[in-house]
Amino acid sequence: MSSEEIIDPTVQHDASVRRVLLHLVLPFVVTVMAVLAIALVGVNSYRTTKEGVSTLTHQLMGAVQQYIVQQVTDYIQPAANGNLIASGMIEHAPTQVADRVFYSYGSTMLRKIPQLQSFYLADDDGHFMLIARAAQKGVQEHVRLIEKNGHTYFHHAFWDDSGQKISETEEDAKGYDPRTRDWYKNTAATDKVTWTKPHLFPTTSQFVMTSSLRFKTDAGHTMVFATNISLNELSSYLDQIKVGKTGSAMIVDSKGLFIAGKNLTQQAKAAGWDPDKMVLDRNAYPVFALGYDHYRVRGVGPRHVTWDGTDYITIAAALPHYSDSWILLMAAPESDFGSFARQSSHQSLQFLAIITVFSLVLAGLLVRQVRRTEYSTRLLGKQKEQIQRESSAVQQVAVAPRLFDPTVEPLSLTEQLTLVTGARRATLWRFLHDGAAMVCEDAYDQTQNTHSGGFEMARTELGPFFSAIEEGNAFSVENAAIDPRTTRFERLTMRELGTKALAVCPVHGPHGVEGAIMLEDPHLQPHLLYFLDLMAGVAALRFAAQVQLLNNQTSQIVDAGQQVATLDVPAPKSDNILMKAPEAAAVNSASIYPSVAVLVITFSDPVVEGEKETEALIALINQLATDVQSVAQEEKLFAVEVAGHRMICMAGCLPTPDVTAIVRIADAALKMREIFMASLAAADLEPVFTMGIDYGPAFGGAVGNEPKVFNLWGQTVSLAELMAQGAADPGTIQVTERVYGVLRDRYLFRSRGSFFAPHLGLGRAYTLAARR
Repeated sequence: MSSEEIIDPTVQHDASVRRVLLHLVLPFVVTVMAVLAIALVGVNSYRTTKEGVSTLTHQLMGAVQQYIVQQVTDYIQPAANGNLIASGMIEHAPTQVADRVFYSYGSTMLRKIPQLQSFYLADDDGHFMLIARAAQKGVQEHVRLIEKNGHTYFHHAFWDDSGQKISETEEDAKGYDPRTRDWYKNTAATDKVTWTKPHLFPTTSQFVMTSSLRFKTDAGHTMVFATNISLNELSSYLDQIKVGKTGSAMIVDSKGLFIAGKNLTQQAKAAGWDPDKMVLDRNAYPVFALGYDHYRVRGVGPRHVTWDGTDYITIAAALPHYSDSWILLMAAPESDFGSFARQSSHQSLQFLAIITVFSLVLAGLLVRQVRRTEYSTRLLGKQKEQIQRESSAVQQVAVAPRLFDPTVEPLSLTEQLTLVTGARRATLWRFLHDGAAMVCEDAYDQTQNTHSGGFEMARTELGPFFSAIEEGNAFSVENAAIDPRTTRFERLTMRELGTKALAVCPVHGPHGVEGAIMLEDPHLQPHLLYFLDLMAGVAALRFAAQVQLLNNQTSQIVDAGQQVATLDVPAPKSDNILMKAPEAAAVNSASIYPSVAVLVITFSDPVVEGEKETEALIALINQLATDVQSVAQEEKLFAVEVAGHRMICMAGCLPTPDVTAIVRIADAALKMREIFMASLAAADLEPVFTMGIDYGPAFGGAVGNEPKVFNLWGQTVSLAELMAQGAADPGTIQVTERVYGVLRDRYLFRSRGSFFAPHLGLGRAYTLAARR
C-alpha cells in the first residue's frame, strides 16, 4: 500500500469535529447570542418604559387633576360669578324696574346654563323674588312674595321659553321671611360670595347648594342675590368627566360629607335626605375612602393605593374658590394610564418573538445552507473519488495482460465493474454465433471474491430476456423477480445469490448486439453510464478477437484432423491385466506428452446375490467394454485401461501437441455416456457411473518386463480422477477449468463451483452438457 493510501483516523476525527463546530455549534451559539441580546434589549426597554410610564403617569394625573379642577371650576363659576354680575345690574337699576332686571337675567341664565337651578333676590325689608326651573321641561316659574290683607302669599307665574305666560297661582307663604334663611344670613358679615350646605330644593326634588352675595342699591336698600346650583347636575357632570379609562371623581368636604358624585340620589335616600348624614360610604366607595384617608394624613396630591389586588392612583385637590372645605377626589386604576406601556411591552414582546423566530429561521437557513454546502462538497468529493475509481478501473483494465485474448478469462473487467458500480456481482455474457444461447465469459462475486463462468443460457429458456437485450438499449429493474423480461433469469441465476436489482448494458459489435454486461444489485448513478459503455466497448473488442480465434481454431482443427487421419496413430489399447497390446511396440521408454486428454469413468461397486445375477452383470460389463472399445477406435483414442471399477481413456499421447485430443475425448465421453445410460436403462439399472476429464501435460511409458505395460502419470490424470469422484449426480461429466477454457466455444457447460485439489489449492469445476 502506498503512503498516499494510508489514512490517519485522527485527522479525520479532527476534521469531523471542526465540521460539527463550524456547521452546527457555531450557528447555534450565534443564534442563542442573538436571542439573548434581543431579550436583554427587550427587558431593558421594558424597564425603561415602566419607569417612564410611572413618571408620565404622575404627570398625566397632575394634568388630569388640573383639567378636572378647571372643569369643576368652570361648572360652578357661573353660580359665583353670576352673583357678581346680577348684583351689579340690580344695584344701579331703578327700583321700579329692578324686578324686571332680575327676572330677565334669571330667565336667560336658566335657559343657557343647565347646572343653574334657581335665583333668589331679597332685601332688608323682607321682599323676596324667585325664578326657577319648573318641573315641566321648558317652563320657568316666577315667584314673588306678596302681602294681602295683612297676610303673605307666594304668587306663582309659569312662563314658557317664548315668554308667554302659561298660568299663575297663589299659595300661602306661611309667614315666610327670606331674612331668616341661611343663604341670607351667611352674607351678613362679608361682601364675598358665600355657600350654604347642600339642601333639598322642594319644587324639583333636587339637591342644591346656594351661593349668595350681599350688596346695596342706589336707593340705600341692602339686598342679597342668591344662585342655586344643582348637585344632581354637578354629579352628572362629574360622571361625564373621564379619569383615565374607568376612573371617576367626586366632591366631599373636609368632614367627609358627600357633596357631589356618582349615585348622589342613592346616597341621599340612604341618608334619609339629610345632608348631614351623607358621609362617604367606605363600602360603596372603598378606593375613594382610601384616598380621603391619605388626604387627611398627607394632604392634597397624588397617592398610590391598592384595593382587592388592583393598584389605583388617587388625587385629592382643594377647591378654595368656592369653599375652604371642598375636596375634589379622583381615583383611577393605574393600568388606565399604564395600558399603553403594557401595549408597548406586548408589542416589544411580539417584536422580540418575531425577531427571535426570524433569527431562528435565519439560523435554520444558515444551517441548511451550510449543510447543503457540505453535502455539495461531499458530493463533489464522492464524484472526484468516483472519477478516480473509474480512471483507476480503466487503467487496471487497460494494463491487464492479454485483455483481448479470448483464451484468458476477463477477470480484471468484471472486478473493476463491481468496484466502480458497487454491484454484488458482475457478469459478462456473449451470444453464440447462432444466437440460440449465450455463454458467461466471467462472473465475479464481490462479497466472496470469486470468479466463475462457462455456464450457458438458452434462448428457449429466456426468450423475453434475449429479446430485451437484442433491442440494444441499456435497462435496469429494481426487482428482477417481477419484471417479465428478467423473471426467468432471476430464478436461474440470481435467486441463489439473493440479489434483486439488475442492470443490463448490451455489448454492440459490427453485426449487432453480441452480448451484455450484467450487474446485480448495483449502486448505479447516471454518470456511470458512460463507464459502462466504455467497458462494453472493451468487451466488444474482446468478442471480436473471440470470433477471430474461433475461426482460426476451426481451420486448425480441420487441418489437424486431416493430419491425424494420415498419421499412423496406434490402435487403442485395452489393458486391464498388464497385457501388452501388439500396438505398444512403438512405446519402449518414458516420454513427456504436452497435451494429453484424460477421461476417467468411475463405476459403483455392483451388488449381486446369485450366479444368474453375476452372469448377467458380467455380460453387461462385457457389452459396455465392447462399446467403449468401439467408441475409442472411432475417436482414435490412444489407450483405454481398466482397473477395478475405473476406466481410463487417453488421447494425445504424442511428443508434439495434439489440439484435437481434448475434442476427441469430449466427443468420446458424450457418446459413452449415452451408451451407458441406454444400456443401464435396458437392464433396469440406475446410472451408477460418473465421468471426469482434464487436459494438460503428463508423462508415461512402457514399464515392467516383457510383456511391458503402458501407464500414464501426472497431475492431469489425478485431476481427471478427482473430477469423476467429485461429480454430484450419476451420469455427470465433470471437467476442470482447463477443459472448460478450451471447449467452451464448442460445447455447453454449467458451472459447478469450486473444488479443492491436494497440493494445488482451489479450482473451479464445470459440467459438460452437450455439443453446440
